[in-house]
Amino acid sequence: MSTAERTAALRRAMAGRPTPPSRPNASAAVEQTHAEVNTSGSGQVAEKSGDMLPLRVIGYVRVSTASQDANGYGLRAQREALENYCASNGHQLLTVTSDVIGGTKAEQMYGRAVAIQALDAGTADVLLVRALDRATRDQLDAAQLYKHADENGWLLMDCEGANSGDPSQRLTADIRLAVGAEERRRISVRTKEGLARARREGKKLGRPSKIPRPVIDEIILMRRDEGMGPKAIANHLDSIGIPTPGGGYRWHYSSVRRILNREGIG
Repeated sequence: MSTAERTAALRRAMAGRPTPPSRPNASAAVEQTHAEVNTSGSGQVAEKSGDMLPLRVIGYVRVSTASQDANGYGLRAQREALENYCASNGHQLLTVTSDVIGGTKAEQMYGRAVAIQALDAGTADVLLVRALDRATRDQLDAAQLYKHADENGWLLMDCEGANSGDPSQRLTADIRLAVGAEERRRISVRTKEGLARARREGKKLGRPSKIPRPVIDEIILMRRDEGMGPKAIANHLDSIGIPTPGGGYRWHYSSVRRILNREGIG
């Protein structure tokens, strides 16, 4: 029997059988919900019966540095926001992944990558973040993330109402990310200007050195008056038993070079 004949026989055998219901994907559920709402006379939106199915959610939380836990924007606070959002909206929070990395370093967001793999595999319907800038702070990455979500049938949502399944929100999301990018640029400019001003005023920048001042002065003298290079200075410090900043007895020329750079000695 040929392939065409087997196909025809299979179709005949299956004719008249009811098609089993399937769970709609997240995007279809959102579209159905939008189609089922009407506008009351007061201009408020009211939902009809047959609300959107509870969504399966993977949460994602991110901070740029571990120190953010101390100022109220830490991973725990974000996780609580996701839990509260899902509880209030009847969604199922399956798990929460996390990263401690800057929002513009998408290639190093391994926690986000794990969540996306699970979503692509159909394990969940939604990637939920407290705010969009937790998922990304890069506009190009955001566009790629939105496209990837759409192509693979899942949603990117945040606790502030953002929803990638609603085309009307795309412009708003782009504006929010653009405002965030401009804010970061201005902070960077102010920081660089402040550092330059501090240097002009002779202020010492960075953390205090662990190296005793007499040792630093000796390094400067060896470089400036005797013309010794960083390697020669490191070897000399080893030979006379001067402890390293870490308490050892093996100086590295890179350590000497950093001291000279910090002191403005070329």
